Amino acid sequence: MIVKFLSVTSILLVNYVVKTSVSSPSLKQVDRSLHVRSLPPINGIQSNIYEVYMEPYGFELGPILASAVIRPNGGNLSGGKQDAANVGIKVKGELLLRQTHPPHGPVQIVGNITGLPPGLHGFHVHQFGDIREGCTSCGEHFNPFMVPHAGKNDPIRHVGDLGNILADAEGKAEVNVMDSYLTLKHGPRSIIGRAIVIHELADDLGRGHTAQSVQSGSSGKRLACGIIAHVN
Repeated sequence: MIVKFLSVTSILLVNYVVKTSVSSPSLKQVDRSLHVRSLPPINGIQSNIYEVYMEPYGFELGPILASAVIRPNGGNLSGGKQDAANVGIKVKGELLLRQTHPPHGPVQIVGNITGLPPGLHGFHVHQFGDIREGCTSCGEHFNPFMVPHAGKNDPIRHVGDLGNILADAEGKAEVNVMDSYLTLKHGPRSIIGRAIVIHELADDLGRGHTAQSVQSGSSGKRLACGIIAHVN
């Protein structure tokens, strides 16, 4: 066993290189990473906390695929009447999620969304894959480590913080997001069974200097959403 230490800002990575003498072709040298992540205190809410997580063994794991069918927010996306506030909104689309080298590889989200007002729209993973009451029942941003909202490339952020997507003059947005914080495997950062939500306004990435900005990026009401599910 070889142990390597590498400090990157507040993240300590301990990489274990496990060598096996088993002759089976399905078992090869496997890298496992132990993540020890220090999160700063939030005044009045929590003291310093630490995430300690070791990625599982990954013998011969192939790509993991998932999808999310995006539908307009309504009182009941299973067939109920659309909310009065969203009448005329016909946002729809389908997103494909792919993790090529689980559990370490990033998750790519690609697809097309139509029916959006032109401009930037907050694009997030929310806590619950529950659309019985429209996108409202999806809960808040997926935030298992209880940290403030931020941008996708910030070192401390909600797991579900994916920034914005841009709709053109015809209301079409081409989505191509790559994120290394998400995973499609089980674990504390897994987004399977959760929901992708598209918002009315641009996400200010937590830089708006208001309570709403720190919580959700002040991205307004929820226009559309879809449950993230594995593709067989």
